Amino acid sequence: MCLGIPMKVLRCEGSFALCVAEPPPGQQQSARQEQVDTILVPHVQEGDYVLVFMGMARARMEPDEARKLQDALQALATLAAAPVDAGAAQQIVTHGFADLCNAPPRLPPHLQAAFDAGLTEA
Repeated sequence: MCLGIPMKVLRCEGSFALCVAEPPPGQQQSARQEQVDTILVPHVQEGDYVLVFMGMARARMEPDEARKLQDALQALATLAAAPVDAGAAQQIVTHGFADLCNAPPRLPPHLQAAFDAGLTEA
């Protein structure tokens, strides 16, 4: 599986930027710096967050969006690192995916339209 990682731009250098993947608060791991190609995301500035995949910035992110993704990735890493009981797993998932767990269920737009039209079968 391939994942995009949210990174903060520290310094821009032409079509490249020095970026850092910040560890989650309270984690003892060190921040990871990487030289990132920004050709696909024009006008990147210091302090911006970008979604990085295979050494290339793919999209600019809002800080809140970057934090949510960092929380989700940390939850997955925590669950993959060692077995945990069901209660601990529930807490990890609830924290890491709070934006999904606290939202009401949603249907994709085409299914919502069918539901709103009163259809009960495909």
